[in-house]
Amino acid sequence: MVPHPRPADQVRTVPGWLTAGGEMTVRVLEPAPGTVVAEVTGELDLGTARRLDAVLQARLPGRFDELVIDLSGVTFFSVAGLNSLLRARLLADAAGARLTVDAGRSRAVRRLFTLIPTDFDSVVNVRPVR
Repeated sequence: MVPHPRPADQVRTVPGWLTAGGEMTVRVLEPAPGTVVAEVTGELDLGTARRLDAVLQARLPGRFDELVIDLSGVTFFSVAGLNSLLRARLLADAAGARLTVDAGRSRAVRRLFTLIPTDFDSVVNVRPVR
């Protein structure tokens, strides 16, 4: 389960982007020291995936222990989103941190995860469905 922000948490919100593919919003939280949560809502597709990458590169603190990407609010998830998760893994590795992906109850994300090779979990730590 993704930790919920407390009033003292730092919240950095990136407004929604409207693209040909749809809209995506990213909210970056630091609910606990060393933990960064990126809450993604909307559509994660070819039109928005690179923007997620840009937000993570710009908004991640210099030092953190875990990056959680919360995809429970994603309504459409394409292979471009998978590539974005792999790039997030590289960012986490560079910081010496662990990347965890939380699909939540997003049917779009869970569906795509069922289509990918079973060893994807060894590359990106996917939390079990809640």
